[in-house]
Amino acid sequence: MVCPKCGEAIPEGKLYCEKCGEEIQIVPEYDPILDIQLGQEEGTLKKSPQRVAASPKKEKTPLNSRKKGKKAVYLLHAFLVLLVITVIALSYVTQRNVKRTQSLDYQISQAEKYQSLGEYSKATECYARAVELDAGNVELLEKLANLYFLQNDQAWHEAILRKIIGHENASDLQRRKASEELITLLVKKGRFDEISKLIKTSKDEVLYNSYREYLSQAPEFSLEEGTYEDMQYLQIASTSEFDGKIYYTLDGSTPGENGTLYSLPIILEPGKTVVRACFINEFGVKSDIITGTYVIENEGVAE
Repeated sequence: MVCPKCGEAIPEGKLYCEKCGEEIQIVPEYDPILDIQLGQEEGTLKKSPQRVAASPKKEKTPLNSRKKGKKAVYLLHAFLVLLVITVIALSYVTQRNVKRTQSLDYQISQAEKYQSLGEYSKATECYARAVELDAGNVELLEKLANLYFLQNDQAWHEAILRKIIGHENASDLQRRKASEELITLLVKKGRFDEISKLIKTSKDEVLYNSYREYLSQAPEFSLEEGTYEDMQYLQIASTSEFDGKIYYTLDGSTPGENGTLYSLPIILEPGKTVVRACFINEFGVKSDIITGTYVIENEGVAE
């Protein structure tokens, strides 16, 4: 073999020229028979199912299935977002409602709005809540009583009026006004005994003088109780300026309309007599009962 560059002989086994340093490339000789054999063997290998391992086929996901999966994920995300928004909104509304419930000004403004619209029931609820928030405010009670009056709810109207009358923060004028409304209500119901009791317990002179006709004053005996030597005539006189009747008993029982109607003086006979009497006015209101115990020793009549 000679160097293709300088023509120097190259010893066998050398891969470069010792003279010029040219690298020698060894090209194998072409053997057509061997090439044919190798080609046949390669073709046999390709065709043999036993020597070539089949690659596992990947199943392709149908396009509709992939779309459905994406849609399900989207819907799930949308649902979760909507759920979070709903929770936040409910929390906000709840907190706002709690603040409104605890706000006195809000309850009053709502009550005034509903009352102006004629929605008395809703206005009543708001004023009732306002009273809970400010129990010492008598003006709120007055407005609440007026709403019950407008709704003709006499039971609650009466209850609120009595609450005003007994309220420690109520002024004399507020108590008087509430008492007058209550008396008007009691007159309609014919509950005159309660009117008399209300006036008696009131320290308001104006109220007393305005409604004293409903009072029933106890009568008076003409004799002081005690022991007398001779029979006596006992007279019972009314102390009321208004019409009424006097009833009495002589056996110690409670007088009333079931007792004896007084018209003439009572003769106190020998022995012990317990006289009890009361006055009942034109409204059926009974006065306090007076009692007198008399002892007569002789049968003679005192001159």
